[in-house]
Amino acid sequence: MKDAWGVALYTLLCVIWGSTWLVIKVGYGGLGPFNVAAIRFFLAGAVLVPLVPVLGARWPRGRTEWLLVAWVGLVLFAADYGLIYWGEQFLDSGLTAIIFASLPIVSIAFAHVYLPGDRLTVRKVGGALLALMGVAALFGDRLRLDASAAIPMLAVVASTVCASAASVATKRHGGALHPAALNAPAMLIGAVALVAASLAAGDGFRIPRDAPTWGAIAYLAIVGSVVTFLGFFSLLKTWSVTSLSFISVFTPVVALGLGFVFLGERPTWLTVLGGGLILAGVILAMTQGSRLRAQGSSRGPA
Repeated sequence: MKDAWGVALYTLLCVIWGSTWLVIKVGYGGLGPFNVAAIRFFLAGAVLVPLVPVLGARWPRGRTEWLLVAWVGLVLFAADYGLIYWGEQFLDSGLTAIIFASLPIVSIAFAHVYLPGDRLTVRKVGGALLALMGVAALFGDRLRLDASAAIPMLAVVASTVCASAASVATKRHGGALHPAALNAPAMLIGAVALVAASLAAGDGFRIPRDAPTWGAIAYLAIVGSVVTFLGFFSLLKTWSVTSLSFISVFTPVVALGLGFVFLGERPTWLTVLGGGLILAGVILAMTQGSRLRAQGSSRGPA
């Protein structure tokens, strides 16, 4: 039953995060990227703060736990999302998803160095590369590369490094922390850092004035942040960093599926090829004599 619940939660994360690429793309509302990201995490953090006592969780205590909170706030919610919001202004959401699908490769490397129970293997790397090829195939018929977009593309690559570093640190040092108690202060720290970035970029800090922008931010804050990160960090206590990183290769599939259902977009042979490569890559990486979930060892990192 526990395994079934974990798989169901993993699937839910893929579905929700698969929908957020487009919402981020259309949800700037004329505000700067760091500005709108800051509002997202201010709102998400404000929702989570009262949930901590309701869920019976304790607040972080001690130097190690508060350093982890600060690390997650600055590296994940500020740097990772700041880079994504900034980069996606100049990139198609499909290209952004392809670049971010390199997350498993980065995560495998980080986990190998910092997590004794999540070692690098040829099968893991080969599976991650195969899945990345599958994501590229999904968007192969609509992908347009532009040399002028090199810096935004590098920004998204850098965001995968930040996401991996935050996951590994939490895996190694956050085993005793409830996900709500970790995320609530971390999101608020990240939001403050994003405001500072917005001010430094000359965008200032403004509140949206139109309902569509508020709707996008509310969805990204409540569903795309509160629900997802509570679920993600809950799974991280028992699943490996590598396993969870493969969510990034499933989200483009979900995004295309939503386009088929709601926008009437038709799949092509590249869609079928891409989906097959992704599944083959995940199976290759995750079936090396161990189960999908991490077996024992490390609790914590990064």
